[in-house]
Amino acid sequence: MAVVSPPASLLRPWSDLLPELLGHIIAFLPFPGDRARLRAVCRGWCSAARRHVRQLPWLVLPDASFCTIAADGDDGCTSFFFRRGNIPGLPEDATIVGSTGAWLAVDRTDDPRRDVNHRHSYLLHNPFSSETVPLPELDDVISHVSDKFEVRKVLMRSPSSAPADDVIAVITNSCYCNVILCHPGKGVEILPYFGICDVAFLGDCLYGITADEDLLVFELDEDEDDGRSIVVNGKRVIKHPLADGEKDPWSWMDDDGDGDYDDNAGNDNDGDGVVNDDDKDIGPYTEVPYQGHAITTRKLVVSQGGELLMVRRIMQEPPFTRSFTREVKVFKADVGIGKWVPVDHDPLGQDGALFLSRAFSKCCQVFGDMKPGFMYFEDVDEVFDTRLWTAMPFTIPWQRKLFRLEWTTWVFPPEVVV
Repeated sequence: MAVVSPPASLLRPWSDLLPELLGHIIAFLPFPGDRARLRAVCRGWCSAARRHVRQLPWLVLPDASFCTIAADGDDGCTSFFFRRGNIPGLPEDATIVGSTGAWLAVDRTDDPRRDVNHRHSYLLHNPFSSETVPLPELDDVISHVSDKFEVRKVLMRSPSSAPADDVIAVITNSCYCNVILCHPGKGVEILPYFGICDVAFLGDCLYGITADEDLLVFELDEDEDDGRSIVVNGKRVIKHPLADGEKDPWSWMDDDGDGDYDDNAGNDNDGDGVVNDDDKDIGPYTEVPYQGHAITTRKLVVSQGGELLMVRRIMQEPPFTRSFTREVKVFKADVGIGKWVPVDHDPLGQDGALFLSRAFSKCCQVFGDMKPGFMYFEDVDEVFDTRLWTAMPFTIPWQRKLFRLEWTTWVFPPEVVV
């Protein structure tokens, strides 16, 4: 049967494609390079991209699936695009355990089964530039670990720089390497178990917070021999009130003066710098202590103004209905008086937004669909407005619930200029 083509007079050029249809096409082009090629087609497509390329950071699941999220308006409605396990450049045995800036933290293992000891290797991968940076120094410390071992956060000191030129903090649940400072190509510095559940870089210092809301500060310097970053002094600057009879294991950190920090104490269980694979090196999970059906999390974040903030969030998890945020409070670290000071007004600044997950916390300047003063979560269908101090509906893809107990994280694409 002959195919009858429509008259040429009825054919409209691709440049006349309706902006609404282009919006649907753009949703299937999450990578900045693909969108740049779309913008280069013609002025009309470039104008449509300017209208539609407005999205939040990617939400990345442990199996390297990811989704892009865009807000459709002020009513809280959202649209998203989900892609399963399709980040270019990642090996098949990759598991995403965190992110820092535009870099994904990747854990590779030779045996995915549970209840067996794994051999691990670690790397950072940039899904937007396809650059990969192996971390052999980290492999040397935590290559053979039990199935109960977890990497809980990965944080570069300067996420905008190249990982090879930066210091990377890795939080684990091991008593023998609670925090690992990895300097690619130069070596590692291992901090023993302080019960730290989150960290933040501020200047030349690394700050860590415990589940009791103690704030520890570790002063970093460069080793004269190999150039790696080392801790030259550690101190507790905020101490929680002790209950009657409660012991204080970190009291030695409160003394004034340099040289009090022992960087060799508790680093490993047999003196070789490597975590053993027995279960006795696994510390208690201190980030989210359960109280009934409520979970309390504490996250450190540096505000846009350079202040160190603690975000304390209580999430309710009823047994037969959806989870929701019950309470959020923000505190500023006042090291001078040694206290957390509540911040009741505009804690994120005039143009700041906060993104939180179990493996991620970042305050950034708003762009695209971000709203100033909003806290974006990955575990509930809502956002929290710190200006009204209330939660509002915000739907994110249901597929993230397949990994409810895993380390879903945010990753920030390079800002698109249109």
